Amino acid sequence: MVVTMIAAVLVPLAVSAPAQAAQNVAAGTTGWTPEIYPLFSGEWVKRDVSSAQRDSELIWCSRASGIACVAIGQGDGKHSIFHLFKCDTRSLSNFIDALSVRNNQTGGAQVRFWGPNTNPYYALADGNIYNFPDQATYDFNRLDIC
Repeated sequence: MVVTMIAAVLVPLAVSAPAQAAQNVAAGTTGWTPEIYPLFSGEWVKRDVSSAQRDSELIWCSRASGIACVAIGQGDGKHSIFHLFKCDTRSLSNFIDALSVRNNQTGGAQVRFWGPNTNPYYALADGNIYNFPDQATYDFNRLDIC
């Protein structure tokens, strides 16, 4: 009897619900768009870099003296790479995972990331690629170059 009562309530609701298209699973994973604001004149971002190419793209991006390059995951297995050189504090959005930095600035300038609940993380100007833990990047909302 209970089953009959539940069915009597749910069947009319299902019939009156609007038809919805089936989700397109074949379309692939949906990602997000990481942003650094502001990007100054001459700075740029390259999107959709594969994981296999990320480190070589970071090196290529930062080959010139005075440049810092930041790669961040897009959530779809690809990365956005930011080419930065202006000394300033920036806002970050959608910095969620897979953060790597190569700092080729001069004069010992550092790249510093931080958030409201995370101590700062640094990338020194030593030509190395720094990989930051995902749990820290979830909180990062600021970036300082210099």
